[in-house]
Amino acid sequence: MRGRMVLRTIRLGDWDPALPQAVVLAVIFLAGALAGHLYAAGCGEEAWTALGQYLDDYCRLYDGGGVEASLPSCVVMYFGYAAALFLLGFSAAGVALIPALSGVFGFFTMYTVSCFVRCYGRAGAALALGALIVRLVFTLPCFMVLAGAAWPLSMELFTLSFGGGKRSSPVLYGSRYFLLFVLCAVILGVGVFCERMLTPLLFRAALGAIG
Repeated sequence: MRGRMVLRTIRLGDWDPALPQAVVLAVIFLAGALAGHLYAAGCGEEAWTALGQYLDDYCRLYDGGGVEASLPSCVVMYFGYAAALFLLGFSAAGVALIPALSGVFGFFTMYTVSCFVRCYGRAGAALALGALIVRLVFTLPCFMVLAGAAWPLSMELFTLSFGGGKRSSPVLYGSRYFLLFVLCAVILGVGVFCERMLTPLLFRAALGAIG
């Protein structure tokens, strides 16, 4: 009997409350992805128009044999979500906005993929891979890590704000939170470099496959 109690105590001590929060954010991301797929399937001509513009933007990368995507646009694509998540960790509004960002991220990612596939079939999947794979390799892990760190802090702020400060301890932002953001910023900076160097090559190869 005593052995069971000790074992139960060990299990409770090893329980990480951040795990279910991470699962919730991942589920919301997947739900957003499903919504993006369904939206693309029902858009009709609007989806074709949007895809055409999207392809035009990417084709400009290859005019003259150089990369024409501006550095500021790449920085916004890579750092937009990360900066928003970091700031929302200091706001009670992040309780709702951080999961919403996860759904939006999933929606636009899958919407783009679904449009490519709808227009070009299997070849469209290769186009989507060439266009998005480098970005997702860097941005998706950083998004999930930062969201997993910012959401609990935002929850604590929400409890503190709307609970009148009762039964709540002050929200502490340790150095870990800031170091995590700096680490992700470094990773995303490397991602911007890879985006400008590798994505044109991958996308050109995918265009050649369908040409």
